Amino acid sequence: MKNIILVSFIIFAAGCAKMPTMPTSNNIIWLNQGWSEQERQQFHHRSQGTMTLPIPYEWFAALEQPGFRLLGTNGLIIENGYLARLGFITGDVTPYNQAGLPVGFSVDYNVTNPAISKTAFNAIGLTCAACHTGQMRVNGRSVRYDGGPAMTNLTELTTVLAVALIETYVDDAKFKRFSQRILGVTNTEKNQKNLRKSLKHTLKNQLQSIVRLEELRLAGLRGKAQEAIKENPFKNRIKTIKDIINDRKKSTTEGFTRLDALNRIGNAVFGTDTGNLENVAITDAPVNYPHIWNTSWFLWVQYDASIMGPMIRNAGEAMGVAAYVKLEQNSPDNFDSSVKLDNLFWMESLLGGTIPPTKNKKFYGLQHPEWRADIFGEIDRKKHAQGARLYAELCQKCHLPPMDSEQFWSDTYWTKPDERNLSYLDLPIVDIDYIGTDPQEALVLMKRKVNTNNIGLNTTVYLENKKWFTKGPVYYGSKSTDCKPVTVVDGESELFSLSLGAAVQSVNNYWYKIHNTPKSQQEKMNGYRKNCLRAPYAYKARPLNGIWATAPFLHNGSVPNIYALLSPVQERPNKFYLGSLDYDTQKMGYKMIKAEGFFELDTAITGNSNKGHEFSNTPGKGVIGRGLSEEERYQLIEYLKDIRTVNNNG
Repeated sequence: MKNIILVSFIIFAAGCAKMPTMPTSNNIIWLNQGWSEQERQQFHHRSQGTMTLPIPYEWFAALEQPGFRLLGTNGLIIENGYLARLGFITGDVTPYNQAGLPVGFSVDYNVTNPAISKTAFNAIGLTCAACHTGQMRVNGRSVRYDGGPAMTNLTELTTVLAVALIETYVDDAKFKRFSQRILGVTNTEKNQKNLRKSLKHTLKNQLQSIVRLEELRLAGLRGKAQEAIKENPFKNRIKTIKDIINDRKKSTTEGFTRLDALNRIGNAVFGTDTGNLENVAITDAPVNYPHIWNTSWFLWVQYDASIMGPMIRNAGEAMGVAAYVKLEQNSPDNFDSSVKLDNLFWMESLLGGTIPPTKNKKFYGLQHPEWRADIFGEIDRKKHAQGARLYAELCQKCHLPPMDSEQFWSDTYWTKPDERNLSYLDLPIVDIDYIGTDPQEALVLMKRKVNTNNIGLNTTVYLENKKWFTKGPVYYGSKSTDCKPVTVVDGESELFSLSLGAAVQSVNNYWYKIHNTPKSQQEKMNGYRKNCLRAPYAYKARPLNGIWATAPFLHNGSVPNIYALLSPVQERPNKFYLGSLDYDTQKMGYKMIKAEGFFELDTAITGNSNKGHEFSNTPGKGVIGRGLSEEERYQLIEYLKDIRTVNNNG
């Protein structure tokens, strides 16, 4: 336990920078996107069954903010103002949020998870809204919208929680205040001892997996640190720790508005849930939280278009943010979980709407946020028309025609209607050797292996009938839902992509079984799509409606604004800061403000490349179009504020 605490100190000393100060505003505007206030509140706080914060809710409510003071005490972590400094939007007390938690938090009452507590407890976890609720500041107004990438820093939340737990464990004064808040009138010496024992158990369980991840990140420097602490004088010990901290700062960090979702899901399922920490992989493939309007009707989802089934995607996401899953081959309740498939189905239905978009050539459910002139300024219609011509020339081939055009709704982009007369938008898939952007995210599913022995997989999934594990040509839509079945079983070194798809399928099958879900309802909840998988060396191109509200750009968030994205790579910033909510209406992205506590994104670090998707007159990998003048860039920006058909004949 001492070694775990020691290494954890090294880890968190690197990450515990001073928290940023986030200006507050009482002038709050939620953009109209077709949801009622009740629907919005439910989406913000409806549980997926996650236990993201690996402690009881009462502990979270009682933990003090990290740091020591000579006089007085720190406030509590749970305070809305403190969590706002991590990018979370302040929440209101409503029937769906009785604890008044920030947007994206939920409490599940009377749940079980042996890794957290031997008895039933109240769990606190994250909802879809934690990563998919956008906000920005414009002229003193706080503008908020659903489905956009959140300016949250989930990795820093983990750091804050871990430091607070360690400090509470090692500092008697903090622990006494902690125990008083939790135990109240039952704050006896005996109960305090039991609470401290539980706290120690929690720290041991949770920090082991964190330390394992840092062992990989630091490439063995943990051993160097322990040797230094064992043998060297105090001065040299401190120097060694500082060296390790500096080395860690040079490794991939997710920061605000980004997460290595795929690797973290894999680490949670095949590392934490199985107890096999050898399956933990370094998180070096960060992606910007994707915007999720219209995605319910995409044939393939994820940046690399790797998953067809919406319930597989959603349940996998819930497992990745720490829904409890039992993975024990010989257990009668193997694949039992806390995942709430009924709530996930409700959320997917809310996002996609119940009317197929091809019926009236219109998307229902969550709409993209519209550029409002009274907030962001009037659109220059002359530049807008000029930008429309540029869009048709340079963008439309991959990102599709405007949604109000007949061409958009043609068979070119939509699958043939199935037996239920449902069609799906089959988006272009662009080879990474052509687009030239950072490959790390795509390589996760192509290359990562996991040991799945003793999990009990014997599960049918489906594969697209293409050579999808190897590099292939650029292709624009497969126009096929014809996937071949394969059986996935346990093994010592199995493809992560298939094993994850099979594990999620097994969890879903178990949920349907214990809830006596009829086959017809299962198909409906599965979105009438098979669990078809693929792992192309490619990223999908999606429609750009609402793109102005989704900064930073490229799949890994390595380009701060649209102006930079339309510029040659050498003109893009190599380093910039994320964390500011101040929006630049001219360049279309968050302002690049350097401030204490903000995250510096260094594009030279693994997973952070800002190359590719380039407009340049110099041919090369990743150059997809001719160079644009400054005036043309601003014309295209003007059009991206409001993508629609423009009559350019006049």
